[in-house]
Amino acid sequence: MKDLVILTAFAAIAAIKALPTADVPYVIVEKRSVGARRWREIENGKPDPDMLLPVRICLTQSNLERGHGMLMQIVGLFAPSQQTVESVHGWLVDSGVYSSGIFTTNGNSWVRFDASVFELEKLLKTEYKVYEHETGQRHIACEKYKVPSHIRPHVDIITPTIHFDTKINESRDPKKRKADAKTPGDRADISWQFKKGKIVSKPKRSLDAAPQASVYFTLANCGQFITPEYLRVLYNFSNGTSTASSYGIVEYTPRTYLQDDMNFFYSNFARQIPSGTAPTLQSIQGGVVETSTQSFNNNSESDLDLQYAIALVYSQKMTLYQTGDLVEHASFNNFLHGIDASYCAYQGGDDATGDGDYPNQRPGGYKSKDCGKYRPAAVISTSYEYSEADLSPAYEQRQCYEYMKLGMQGTTLAFSSGDHSVADSKGQCCTRAQCAGSTYNSGDDGSFNPAFPSTCPYVTSIGATQIVPGASMTAPEEACQTVIYSGGGFSNVFLMPSHQSNAVKSYFTNHKPTFTATQYNNSQTVRGYPDMAGVDGALRAEAGKTSMGFVNPTLYANPAAFNDITKGGNPGRGTRGFEAVSWWDPVTGLGTPNYQKLLDVFLSLP
Repeated sequence: MKDLVILTAFAAIAAIKALPTADVPYVIVEKRSVGARRWREIENGKPDPDMLLPVRICLTQSNLERGHGMLMQIVGLFAPSQQTVESVHGWLVDSGVYSSGIFTTNGNSWVRFDASVFELEKLLKTEYKVYEHETGQRHIACEKYKVPSHIRPHVDIITPTIHFDTKINESRDPKKRKADAKTPGDRADISWQFKKGKIVSKPKRSLDAAPQASVYFTLANCGQFITPEYLRVLYNFSNGTSTASSYGIVEYTPRTYLQDDMNFFYSNFARQIPSGTAPTLQSIQGGVVETSTQSFNNNSESDLDLQYAIALVYSQKMTLYQTGDLVEHASFNNFLHGIDASYCAYQGGDDATGDGDYPNQRPGGYKSKDCGKYRPAAVISTSYEYSEADLSPAYEQRQCYEYMKLGMQGTTLAFSSGDHSVADSKGQCCTRAQCAGSTYNSGDDGSFNPAFPSTCPYVTSIGATQIVPGASMTAPEEACQTVIYSGGGFSNVFLMPSHQSNAVKSYFTNHKPTFTATQYNNSQTVRGYPDMAGVDGALRAEAGKTSMGFVNPTLYANPAAFNDITKGGNPGRGTRGFEAVSWWDPVTGLGTPNYQKLLDVFLSLP
């Protein structure tokens, strides 16, 4: 019996046989392009070669080039081919991995097995080092890794490797961690955005009382207060009437709304909405409406998102996708798992180092894993983003294809283009052209730092505008350059989609910036963003039609349905930034929507 136990333990540790030394040509899969923010390599820091690592290989999906033209069952269409599964499995076995220790997920999207640091260094022709975060937390990573050239077409990502978007445990004190933990949406985290503005004080009298005379909430004073009613006039936007449509907002715990703030907003700006009206909560990965810790950082963005969204589409359905528990928190991928089971990867996770790990076995963590728990809304809006340079191109491309699949299923994905002009949310730019092999600087100079997912061609990127002081109520706005500056620019990862080519070509022909390739990707072959500015919403359900999903080709084909913005720009980071010009520009996109014109366009489609 004792021998059996020893043999079993030995078998568990020795999951990989001695690796062969055959000279097979290898090619790089991923290589870090930007220095890891807030991390430093420990001098002479080498991990224990016998340390066991959970290896995950993300297999290349199939039929992605056919994505635009297909309306059929998405999961089976894009699943990795049998050839891909067999090729990767064969490579691992030939390299010494025991077949009995190799597992694939449902849908064959990921391959998983365990390997020691020593074994994985041999397998991927790399070297692992130990890095330390400024908080003292340590992490194992490599600078680049390789696979055989004949395997490269079958592999998107392998983890753990170059990625540094691991969760940071800022404090061992649960109370402090609850208040100060770094989560999606935190400015101190990897380039998430927040929009700051004036804080309106709560009234001292009952919320049901009439607005105080000293506060101007009429259309005559719209130049001082951007109210829902003013936006209706500005964008020719009618009241919501359909209960068939659905609109979702994504927030990340502990970022959430306060019902008292919502009620105060209704009582002053949207009195047709009853006090207590709240979005339908759809909790993903243990997401909760956390109210014990109240602050500007925790509540301002969620309040703003939901107050205006509910006021503009009421009485349409409003869904809140609250994502992540109070311990682990969450990422975009964790949210996507909750609305698409096919995107859930190994044991319910996606990136072993970058995304929230669910089920979360830590004290107070969410002990389950949500995969395809909810049907996605017709329109899903998110006000946060990463810097494109913070993530690897393979990671971004994999997530971008998921947005494409959701678009094919009828969901429109809208993302903020950012608040800090051509830099990230911390005002940082890159030290080298196109952020390749560089680090971040103070933002006073250097290469512009584009935002993701806005650079993904399959999402609708929304820029920011502001009213022109003293202008009439229906006069076109200008690019936002007060308090915040509309994000915009050109991707360093994604090629230009065909539906955008005419607009971008016109921009470079008639308004080409004087910046050089050192400051931005001026190749005229890459994705430009944003696509539009202002508000987004669901339109076709008003006439009982199905949702459109991916709307960008329709938007670019109908520029007359927008209010062209030709004033302002997004100055900053030591430059004047880009400027708003006629037709499309990398500050306000096509302009702000004219609701009735867009409605006519959408309803004319099959």
